[in-house]
Amino acid sequence: MADAMMIALATLCTLLPFWIAQRQGLVRWVSPLHLLGYFCALGFLAKVVAYAAAPDLAFYARFDPAPGAGLRGAIYLGCFVVLICLGYVLACTTSAAAARVMAARGVAAGVQHIGLLAGIALAVTALTMLLILRARGASVGDAGVIEALNRSKQINVNADGVGATLAGIKTLFVIPKFAFVLCLAQMIVRPRTAMVVMTLALAGALAGIALVSGDRFELVELAIYALATHAILGGRLGWRQVVLGCVTGAGIVLLSAYMTQLRLGEDGAVILRQIIGSTYFLDINVAVMVTGHVEPAQLLLGQSYVWWGFGWVPRDLWPDKPAIDLGVFFKREVMGVATGGAFNVTGPGEAFINFGWAGLAVAPALGWTFRKGEAFLLDARRTARWGAAFVYPVLFYPFVQACLQSSFSAYVVGAVAQLVLVIGIRALFIRRLRWRRVPTERLTYA
Repeated sequence: MADAMMIALATLCTLLPFWIAQRQGLVRWVSPLHLLGYFCALGFLAKVVAYAAAPDLAFYARFDPAPGAGLRGAIYLGCFVVLICLGYVLACTTSAAAARVMAARGVAAGVQHIGLLAGIALAVTALTMLLILRARGASVGDAGVIEALNRSKQINVNADGVGATLAGIKTLFVIPKFAFVLCLAQMIVRPRTAMVVMTLALAGALAGIALVSGDRFELVELAIYALATHAILGGRLGWRQVVLGCVTGAGIVLLSAYMTQLRLGEDGAVILRQIIGSTYFLDINVAVMVTGHVEPAQLLLGQSYVWWGFGWVPRDLWPDKPAIDLGVFFKREVMGVATGGAFNVTGPGEAFINFGWAGLAVAPALGWTFRKGEAFLLDARRTARWGAAFVYPVLFYPFVQACLQSSFSAYVVGAVAQLVLVIGIRALFIRRLRWRRVPTERLTYA
């Protein structure tokens, strides 16, 4: 009975965001509630179905859950998702889709010195990779260097199991990411052979970044960048796009499987088992664990949402700097696992660790923020003047992902530095457009 209730609740939490997104979302397929639906499908629905058939697959089963713990966690997670949707709907206002698309296409066509931008992005990618290898004491020619990068994401780990992730250096990767979005946008609007070559080269660079970073979600981000850019420009999904998406998806799955094998060995090569038995996506395991293990004395009362305040200090200057990712606290203090690394904490998990069941109040605030951020960046005037729509896939999608799957403060520290770089690229390579109201809205270059 409990399994059936959990599956029904997970199904609702998967379909409700999609239903709202199809009617209220400002961008097809990748609005914040579309993303919420995807994360619920993979982190909630798929897992509770699998656990109903094979309970031993559940990650939370390793920690001796109390009777009814699974249903209690599902109720908390389900309420959190519904309240996100409520906050999103309450923030909705009308917006002209044709004007948004017109502005985005005008900006994409007017990106200047695109070849120079692509060259700089590729050079920055190569240089940053070399800096990462040097920081880890490795070189390009070393045997097993890729395996080592995927097996360990931290260096100089202290007694608390916290080490440097080289996040400061990796901030530079936003340059090739933003360049890929702009190149792809111009390729869609003005297809030329040179544009195709540059776009493919940047896509290859982003795949290389994922491999060097040891982060499989970088591959998912690459697909989201492409899909969001296509949608922002008013694109639709025809058979060609579907075929291309299937080929791309197959490539991502294969590369993810390879990275999983590098990280975990032969037994870790099955991606499906990795998804089901982990705390990835909007995860039911974390909801069960926090509702069953967090004690009142452990509640942080909002502290984790401001940990980004000390995140700016480099670990080289402060070797014992606490982790700003709440996942370390969750793993060591809440679950009592003293090994290195962290458990993925998720947005609902972070809210519960801070406020207990009262953390449900965070959910509508998140939903409201998602909608306001989406509307701000996809506004036609802001896109015409500042190219704001193309910041959506590069910075706002990762924000939504972090709020759903990861830790708020861990995202903020890197995002501010990335925003500075994105603004610099915008100032140098994106031409401003004038917005004039004539019989219909038209754009001319400033």
